[in-house]
Formats: sequence, C-alpha cells, structure tokens
Amino acid sequence: MSQATEIKFNFKSRKITDDAGNEIGRTKKQPSLTVSLPVPTADEIVSYLTSTDESHSKVRAMLVEAVGDLVRVQAKSQLDEVIDGFTSEEQTIAADALDFDKLSLEYIANLEPAARGSRAISDEDWELLFADYLQVMVQVTGKPEAKIKNHLELFKKPARAKQNKPALAILVDQLDVYMASTASLEDTGEAVSRLHSKFTKWLAEDDKFDASAL
Repeated sequence: MSQATEIKFNFKSRKITDDAGNEIGRTKKQPSLTVSLPVPTADEIVSYLTSTDESHSKVRAMLVEAVGDLVRVQAKSQLDEVIDGFTSEEQTIAADALDFDKLSLEYIANLEPAARGSRAISDEDWELLFADYLQVMVQVTGKPEAKIKNHLELFKKPARAKQNKPALAILVDQLDVYMASTASLEDTGEAVSRLHSKFTKWLAEDDKFDASAL
C-alpha cells in the first residue's frame, strides 16, 4: 500500500501577459501548501517491477522510464558542463566527453538531491536568482556591485571556475552567505542549491593531474 507522505509545495509569483506576450503584471505570490500524498513504498515499487501480471506492464514501463530519466538528466548535465567550458566556435561535443562511472544509480543516489537536476531551471528562475543575489549581497557584504556582478558571470558560466579551487571556495562561501541572508529563498532556493552543489562537488574533486609532474 502507498503511504501518506506530507509534501510541501512552494509557489512563485508569475507573469501576467497580454495577447502580444508583454508583461502587464504579476500574480499574487501564493502561500506554501502542505499536502498528504499517497507515495508508493519501496516494497510496492518492487512488487510492480517483479510482477508478471500484464495489467502492471505499464506501471513497470513507467518506473523503468523514470529511472532512465535520472541517468539521462545526469548525462545531459555532463555534456552541458563540457559545452560551457568551450573556448572557440569550432569545438563540438561527442559521446567520449561522458564519464560513464558517474551515470550509475549508486553514484547518482549519493549525490545531493539538488545536484541530481531532476528538472531544468527556467530562464526566469535564473534571472530571479541573479537579481536577488545582486541586491542582497551588495547590501550584506558591502562589496562593490562590480564584484558581485563578477560572481553572477561565473554563475552563468560555472565551468570557467571549475579548475580554480580558490575561486570555488569563495563562491561556495558567498552562496552560503546569500542563502542565510535572502528573504526570497522559497523562490530562488532550487536554482541556488543547484549552483552550490555544483561548486561544492568541484571543490571536493581531486585535481586532474599533479602539476609537479609536468
């Protein structure tokens, strides 16, 4: 049997547009809503996967598809990361850019939930984060706006900081400051968590090679 699980939903204010697509206002930000949903237990999922009952075939296919999508999302994230690091128009992506060891279910399961990237962050959500980060961090840190905008440039092209451990440490620290200071974390939390997980993972990775050997 499914078990009742309390799940909290947060909602963002949304654009209201006219027939031409121009923004003419925004909806009222709705309060958070907690709902008790019927979530299948592990035993129930196993029973569907091992059942030979033809009436369960579509459920089995859906579960396999859902797991496959976790792998697909991680592969897409790896490829996007490589493309973000391109330095010329001539470079092209290929399958050998993938690290297949990081596409196993064991590896994915050990990632922070935000790093699994189960859904794409919309451009509007990213812009909301960037605008709020700029406003909050200028006020909280006292840093010049130009420096905070440098953070935003790396948020937009994170691969540029991947091999720079000192820069990664600063970015992780500054994201911690932002998350502790903003009043808009319900709106920006998913995007900022995605960045924080990415930078933290890169910071913890071993260097690709020993520079002293060169």
